[in-house]
Amino acid sequence: MNIKFSIIVSFLFLLTAYSCASREEKIELVKQEVEMIKNKADKAEMYSGLFVQGENRSNFRAYFDDKDLIYIYEDLAKGYWSGVTNLYFFKYDELIYFSQKEVGYDGPDSKNKRSIELELYFDGQNVLESSKKLKGQFVDIPQEEISEILNHTKKLVEVAKALNPKLN
Repeated sequence: MNIKFSIIVSFLFLLTAYSCASREEKIELVKQEVEMIKNKADKAEMYSGLFVQGENRSNFRAYFDDKDLIYIYEDLAKGYWSGVTNLYFFKYDELIYFSQKEVGYDGPDSKNKRSIELELYFDGQNVLESSKKLKGQFVDIPQEEISEILNHTKKLVEVAKALNPKLN
C-alpha cells in the first residue's frame, strides 16, 4: 500500500510541476521524453506500412510499447521531385515532437534544388516551439502548414494503429 501511495504522490507531483513549468521547461521535458522514446524504440514492436494520399507515397514504421504508439519513422515521396523523412514522437497518444527533413526540387518541372528542415514541439494541441529552415534560412511556419502536418499525422496514426493486432 505504501508503494502505491508513493507512486500516486510522485505522479501528482510531476503533473503539478509540469503544469506550472515555463515554456522552456516544457520544451526541455519534451526533449527528455523524446530521448526516452528513442531508447524504448529498440525494444518496441515494429509494424511496417504503406500510406498513399494523392501524389504522396509514404513508407513508414510504427513502433508500439505494448498498445501505445510511441514513434513513427516515415519516408515520404512527394511525386517524383522530393523525398521527405518525418519523425513523429508520441506520449499518451498525443504528438509531442515532429521533425522533418526534405530534399528535392521546387516542383515537378523545376531544376531548383531545395532543402527544408522543420521541428515542432507540442504540448497537447499547442505548439511550444517551432523552427523551419528553408535553403539555410530560418522562416516562419504558417499555421496552415502546421494544420496540414497535424491532419497528415492523424491519418497516418489511424493506418499505423490498424496494423497492430493488439488494437484490433
